[in-house]
Amino acid sequence: MEFLLMFSLHFFMMGSLVLLLSGIITFLWPRLNFLIIISIFGLTGFLYALYFNVMELALFAVFFNMLLSLIAVGLVKLGFYFKGVADSRLAMKKGLE
Repeated sequence: MEFLLMFSLHFFMMGSLVLLLSGIITFLWPRLNFLIIISIFGLTGFLYALYFNVMELALFAVFFNMLLSLIAVGLVKLGFYFKGVADSRLAMKKGLE
C-alpha cells in the first residue's frame, strides 16, 4: 500500500513537471521538432525508474511522460495555430475597412 501511495505521488509530481517543462520548451523554441521533446521526456521517465530501482514501472513511466509531453506540445502548437488564424482574420478585416 505504501508503495502505491509513494509512487502515485511521484508520478503526479513528475507529470506536472513534464507538462510544464515541455510546454515551456515548445513555447520558447517552436521550431524544435516535437519528437525530440517527447523522446527526451521518455528518457527522463526511464531514468526515473532506473534511479528509484523500480524497473517494473519503467515502461509505464516512459509512456506516461511521453503522453503528457505530447499533450503539452499539442496544446502549445494549437495555441500558435489559433494565434495565426486570429492574426490573419484581423488583417483581412482591417484590409476591408
